[in-house]
Amino acid sequence: TMRVLATTLLLTTLLMVYTAGARAEELASSLERNPIHAGESVRLVLELRRASGGLKPELSALDRDFEILHVSANTQIEFVQGLQSAITRWIVELAPKREGRLEIPPIAVGRFTSPPLILEVLPPRQPEFAGNRDIFLEAEISPDPAYVQAQMRYVVRLLRAVDVVDGTLTEPSARNAVIRRLGRDISYTTTRLGRSYRVLERRYAVFPQASGELVVTPVEFEGEVVDPGQAGTGLSRLFARGKRVRLRTRVVRATALGPPAEFTGATWLPAKSLLLSEEWSRSPDTLHAGEPVTRTLRLEAVGLSAEQLPEITITVIDGIKEYGDQPITRTTTDTDWVHGAREQRIALVPGNPGTYTLPEIRIDWWDTERNVARQATIPARMFEVTAAARASDDDAGIVVLADPQPAAPRLLPLWQGLCALLLVLWLATLVAWRRARAASRAGADVATQDATAPVTLKRACRDDDASAARAALLAWAAETWPQDPPGSLVALAQRLADAGLAAELAELDRALYARDPQAWQGQSLWRQARRGLKRRPSAVPEKPDDLPVLYPR
Repeated sequence: TMRVLATTLLLTTLLMVYTAGARAEELASSLERNPIHAGESVRLVLELRRASGGLKPELSALDRDFEILHVSANTQIEFVQGLQSAITRWIVELAPKREGRLEIPPIAVGRFTSPPLILEVLPPRQPEFAGNRDIFLEAEISPDPAYVQAQMRYVVRLLRAVDVVDGTLTEPSARNAVIRRLGRDISYTTTRLGRSYRVLERRYAVFPQASGELVVTPVEFEGEVVDPGQAGTGLSRLFARGKRVRLRTRVVRATALGPPAEFTGATWLPAKSLLLSEEWSRSPDTLHAGEPVTRTLRLEAVGLSAEQLPEITITVIDGIKEYGDQPITRTTTDTDWVHGAREQRIALVPGNPGTYTLPEIRIDWWDTERNVARQATIPARMFEVTAAARASDDDAGIVVLADPQPAAPRLLPLWQGLCALLLVLWLATLVAWRRARAASRAGADVATQDATAPVTLKRACRDDDASAARAALLAWAAETWPQDPPGSLVALAQRLADAGLAAELAELDRALYARDPQAWQGQSLWRQARRGLKRRPSAVPEKPDDLPVLYPR
């Protein structure tokens, strides 16, 4: 056993090494802010995985339109699924030399090159104060006006020409609005009235919930700053006396508009972008009656949270049973936008051969960038369902597992071929080890047969217990496919070519999600299971009414 485990560990390690080495290495580039105003700096971030030591970015191409203020580098070690990955980031702080649309050309790092970027530089900001101040706060909201439930961006800036020893910022609030933090704080430099300031910028997404005036309460800063006359340099700066300051932003007001009359959709969805897509577990053009297939619908929006996205409604088709899972929702943010996603999975089981048409799915939404009504659609789909393959009388009582279609031969890169070979060797070793263990327990298996999944399934069907029947079937499936057990009844049905048994599994799955699971009756499932599940030869006589063992030796 120890020799088998050692071999398995060695093969697994080699597989991980080859997989890690085959990961694509790309030089990514991004800007912390875009657009910016004249007189402000911006950070260009270059990121490279598995970078060799000693690499430096070639930045001479930036000299035409930018002044390079500072360059720093850091390396971060990550462990993903047991694999170590090193990520090197170069942060280049740039000051644009002019206004307008400036191109950041491709940057070379070793043999890698980043994609080009466009930075928009707007005219200088107008100062909100008169005179020379060492530290102050700014706040603004945009766009103004905006539609109700559409994302607005509230920005707070702390500008300082002095050192801050300690400080805190409070959070904004507003009646009839939902406020969510956007990304991390951003730091850069700017010039106001000829004086240079260091800026700490914090951003929020604001979603007004009612039309009318929106009032955002002031954000306050309290901290300790070093008196410029006593700051000094070096160690003296650490021991300089500070003074406490309290600052607050002005009250920010904006207007929230109701939905425009041109919008006629069922649900008001104002967003920067919205995408509706679908994915199938296999091609719906090759379906058989009673054979389930899973359809996954995804709705992704920029400028809306997942809670704002509606349920994707589909029309029920005569002759097709539909069983939906619980939707999966996700909300993420970056420095500018909230991103919402909703995923719905539906198992479809056609009952009879014929031609079926899935109608178009359409979701109306309002494009806040172009201020027009738009639609996200999935076109109608027509497909044919053929009759289920029938087993001959000689084959009655034998399960025919649905083997995957052989993939078309193709040439694999060297690393993929090595990975596949190592994986096959690892699986062969594991199967041999499991068979050796199973042989040593043969007597014990016979002695404890009354506690196996077949007896449990028979009892559950007799008692009309849908939950216990599901547990027994999945326990049998885990013993039959220990390397890749199906996690649901729908997945189990896909591995069985017996149309009647697959239909019963789908009916059991539907009953589990019904309001009254007790209404399910198990006699029909029991009859299909006794006929459709494979018998195992055994020297021990079986009772006439007992279900045969469900898995072969």
